[in-house]
Amino acid sequence: MKALVIGYHAWDVVLPCGELPPLDHKGECPGMITGGGGPAATASVALARLGVDVEYLGVFGDDAPSRMQREELVVEGVVVERCPVETGGRSPLAVAIVDPTSGCRRICWSRGSLRRLRIDEVDPGWLTGIDLLLTDSHEPLAAAVLAREARRRSIPVVLDGGTPRDGVAELMPLVSDAIGSEIFAPRLTGSEDQREALIALGKLGPGRVATTMGERGCLALERGSWLHVPAFDVPVIDTTGAGDAFHAGYAWGLLRGEDFAGALRTGAAVAGLACGGMGGRSALPSPEAVLDLLTHGQARLG
Repeated sequence: MKALVIGYHAWDVVLPCGELPPLDHKGECPGMITGGGGPAATASVALARLGVDVEYLGVFGDDAPSRMQREELVVEGVVVERCPVETGGRSPLAVAIVDPTSGCRRICWSRGSLRRLRIDEVDPGWLTGIDLLLTDSHEPLAAAVLAREARRRSIPVVLDGGTPRDGVAELMPLVSDAIGSEIFAPRLTGSEDQREALIALGKLGPGRVATTMGERGCLALERGSWLHVPAFDVPVIDTTGAGDAFHAGYAWGLLRGEDFAGALRTGAAVAGLACGGMGGRSALPSPEAVLDLLTHGQARLG
């Protein structure tokens, strides 16, 4: 199984902190960690841990965060040789403040100064031997070059829809599977009702569309049929990167030949297990752990 992943990376600082110190005061934060993050980059790591051969495409800077991110990806087995390096470019950074009680997080982030991938920096020929293309919403122009060729070759194109960005609407007709956050379909289509928004999203091109809703599971639509996939009842330490893990798990399900419902359930399993550690990557699971949860796990109620 081989996947090509294109999109965003960031260097994360994760703070387990129930209450911030007052202004002009300090507070100790035991358990603070740093590590790679970003939707496409974290999904690349998740897929690699699931046994998929993965290549990641994105622009790196030459600063310390980019160097650490790149090294972390390489250690995980992700191929990054085709990623351009921008001299003087400042890497994206993110700070996740995690509530130790619920595991929920707030994120403050900066894109840095890195440019987007140019369309002449990607080659449709790179899809030879690739079984799936996964893209987030950060590189729509370059992703469209690859997605157009992927659809011609009948390769699934999975979109991780976070925040709608310039160029994403033009990418949608080239996407086969669009799995978005709760704000993605409503903002892109202009419909605040989630079901109406997913119907409208499907009319833009994808045959399978869904919205992830955290502990409330996933609402999905395929060829006029509605589906709700519940989240798994698992311990939650930190929800940072849960959506990235969901998309990786969904992609892994498709690569394994699962149908829409099965792939969504696999995405929910990978996301649930990923929430069992601090940071977006520390608890990304093995194939064995995912299959065990799929077999023996219980759905979260409510």
